[in-house]
Amino acid sequence: MSLSVRAFAPALSSIALALAAAGQAHATAGQWDSSVAGFSGIGASAATPWIASPATGSTYAEWNAIFSYPSDNTPDIGGAGTLTETTGSAFPTSGGNIYSISGASAFSLDLGTAAAGTWDVYLRVSTVGSAVADTAKLNGVSATRVTTFSQAITGGFGGTEEESLWKWTVTLSSPATWLTSFAASGAHMSLDQVAFYAVQTPAAAVPEPQTWALMLAGLGAMGALQRRRRA
Repeated sequence: MSLSVRAFAPALSSIALALAAAGQAHATAGQWDSSVAGFSGIGASAATPWIASPATGSTYAEWNAIFSYPSDNTPDIGGAGTLTETTGSAFPTSGGNIYSISGASAFSLDLGTAAAGTWDVYLRVSTVGSAVADTAKLNGVSATRVTTFSQAITGGFGGTEEESLWKWTVTLSSPATWLTSFAASGAHMSLDQVAFYAVQTPAAAVPEPQTWALMLAGLGAMGALQRRRRA
């Protein structure tokens, strides 16, 4: 199996709009405070998913309340998937977050098998307190996050509520498993939400044989006309 991956940030215009909205919005736990990739659901329940109509054949899973530890294999929205805290140093909170007081927590996502083809893959993470680390990996390939929402927390332990987005463009020559990993930048990060969406991009259209024949006939006719003009 060969795999090619291109990781990049979303359009700056959409990010600028999201950051502008962040200055006006009131941050709420367990729901998205920004619109990303053209999808605006808040994800607070199955009635308000981040992506209301995932594309046919896509992979989509969303965790908005995480109570099982170290692994949660029951996404609140979407299909099957497993979210795992891999250091063993964190714990689930009564509010449905995963929190670590002693060190940087780390997480993995297993979203099952994808078919061969070219895919756009998105990872969304909402955190409270310390920030998530800038780098996440999809099948071992790194991407750098874009912050789509940021608001300071007043009172309590302080810190910031942030929403982060990573994006990859992936070409699979044969079926492969979606394996994603990300981590906290340090202690005191509370993981609030996680979402994963992989959508296959349309293949470039290949002209049918009769179309090629018409194109070649047209080129031949143009050549003959040019020769007559020069005669």
